[in-house]
Amino acid sequence: MSDTLLKLSQIGKAYGSVDAAKDINLDVAPGEFLTFLGPSGSGKTTTLMMVAGFTDPTTGNIYLDGKPLDPIPVWKRDIGMVFQHYALFPHMSVNQNVSFPLEMRGVAKANRRKKVEDALEMVGLAGFGARMPKELSGGQQQRVALARAMVFKPRLLLMDEPLGALDKKLREQMQLEIMHLHKNMGTTVLYVTHDQEEALVMSDRIAVFNAGRIEQIGSPRDLYEAPQTKFVADFIGETNFISGQVEGKNGDMANIRGLHGQLGTALENGATAVLAIRPERLHLVSGAAADSSENMLSGTVKELIYLGQSRKAIISLDDGTEIIALEQSAQAEVTALEIGAPATVGFRSQDARLLADV
Repeated sequence: MSDTLLKLSQIGKAYGSVDAAKDINLDVAPGEFLTFLGPSGSGKTTTLMMVAGFTDPTTGNIYLDGKPLDPIPVWKRDIGMVFQHYALFPHMSVNQNVSFPLEMRGVAKANRRKKVEDALEMVGLAGFGARMPKELSGGQQQRVALARAMVFKPRLLLMDEPLGALDKKLREQMQLEIMHLHKNMGTTVLYVTHDQEEALVMSDRIAVFNAGRIEQIGSPRDLYEAPQTKFVADFIGETNFISGQVEGKNGDMANIRGLHGQLGTALENGATAVLAIRPERLHLVSGAAADSSENMLSGTVKELIYLGQSRKAIISLDDGTEIIALEQSAQAEVTALEIGAPATVGFRSQDARLLADV
């Protein structure tokens, strides 16, 4: 079996002088769950629509199993599609909705019934076949859409923000259900979302889109722990940015003024940089607990935000920069911070990233 099921080579889509997507190069492995993550207008849905065949690329080529997809009409591509707003036929029953892709593919009626029953059982809707879409909850309608997309067992399943219309609790439940379906079926999934937490939870890899291009691609851990750009560090999770200047460059390692230890960076001496560090990597310290091997930042507590199991402390540093430290509730009781009080936070050099300030 090839290591690549889907290949995007120099894909681009232009509307006049505006590039909705540009220079998209991507290899997707069989059985992989790959998420397109980015803000609105970043090119992620445009790229998905080009794979689906609903949008023609301006440049580049798309290959499925090594064969060009471009000349193949949408209805003949071995691709399933799930939309954000379900796109169920309101005048058709659940059975008829799920059966529709099989009818379009010429599957015999006798075989369709069994396949529809199996698909509905797979998504936990056995016995719901006679109901109409309006008789179902939002979560149930999304399960029907999933069953319809998977009933013909496509090689590739495309999902365009399928959970965006659901409330938080139901969305989290459906995330787990989709993950389980993916593992059980082994279907290759391309998933579009602007929800960073959803991407981190569900994906094998994530492609972060920005201004029509892929900014970085990697595993959820790689993107969270080792962002390569300020945009990725800022978009995925919460990050503190502290301005600085590169100095003492030695090979791939460099110092930043006021920081203990060296950090890997491609930036040159004298370059303006930002130190990126996650709130959970900062910890509040007292004078007695301060460790000379750590980096210390001093300031004043501006705001305290209670989050249940944790607490955010917003601290205004002496130079006016605001940073966030995240404490577990048990630790927050020990530090007993008060708004307006002085505070010192510490962190290890290895927990920070040095990035270009762009």
